[in-house]
Amino acid sequence: MKIKITARRILPAITLMLALANGSALAGTVNCDSYGGARNTCGADTRNGVALAHQLSGAKCKMGVSWGVQDNNRIWVDQGCRGVFTTGVMWSNNGGGGGGGGGQRLTCASYSNRRTECPANTGGRVSLTRQWSNAPCIQGMSWGYNNRMVWVDRGCRADFQFGN
Repeated sequence: MKIKITARRILPAITLMLALANGSALAGTVNCDSYGGARNTCGADTRNGVALAHQLSGAKCKMGVSWGVQDNNRIWVDQGCRGVFTTGVMWSNNGGGGGGGGGQRLTCASYSNRRTECPANTGGRVSLTRQWSNAPCIQGMSWGYNNRMVWVDRGCRADFQFGN
């Protein structure tokens, strides 16, 4: 009897640990720094997307200008950009831009309860279309936006539509 009771308590814990391990394997953070304004590359699994989580430099970090993704395994930085990048955010804005048509879509994900900023030209209009996380996605608390990005925090992972 004691074995069955213990198994009922241990199995959910093991399942949770495996789920957390799989989630963290999809995402990670990478520090990448451009010193002296020179271009630098940093190894990272970029197949599922990259977002600038936190800028460390005084020089502006702007995607496509002073930082970006090279192949499926490198982040590049330039022009003095230094930052912490989150991988595994699976963001896509269908070619960038925003505005026009039926809007753009992206998936933005917070891992390890950390804030992630997903670049997007939102046009000041964003709606959550599908939540992927068990953690709640509450506008203003665990997700939000401005004209240049959608941000998520506290484990929120969701699809967003913007620019329509």
